[in-house]
Amino acid sequence: TYFDGRIHTTSGYDNGGAMVQIFADPTKVKRLWVDRTLDIHHGGEVLVDGYIYGANFTSFTSGKQVCLEWTTGKVMYETPWLDNKGSTIYADGMLYCYEEDTGYVGIAPATPQGFEPVSSFKIEVGEGKHWAHPSISDARLYIRHGDFLMAYDIAAK
Repeated sequence: TYFDGRIHTTSGYDNGGAMVQIFADPTKVKRLWVDRTLDIHHGGEVLVDGYIYGANFTSFTSGKQVCLEWTTGKVMYETPWLDNKGSTIYADGMLYCYEEDTGYVGIAPATPQGFEPVSSFKIEVGEGKHWAHPSISDARLYIRHGDFLMAYDIAAK
């Protein structure tokens, strides 16, 4: 994730992540902080209002939802949700977390106070792991699983 001259990166497999400052001089980089909590194995992270959200890697079959403060790397929460990891995207104040093993989608407010889904549903069609990253465009949540593509209206009613 890039913002304001800084890059946060993670790599999974218990390697953790780091925040680096980049400069106009491409030979200069400064590491600002390192964190081992938000260790994304599969999926993405999102930056919302000064906080990074994503699902970490605790093993090949488990993970937790995590929130870090962008500037310091302080862990705001590390919360189990279905004891698995997956992709995280964001729209209109909400995190959309697509769990990679059973295909549940959790919808939770993007807040550093905690991960508390307000709704969830399960992708019931398609085969294999739920590894295709969801996307959002024009108030539609798109999720592909195997040969199936689902579109959900997520516009506020």
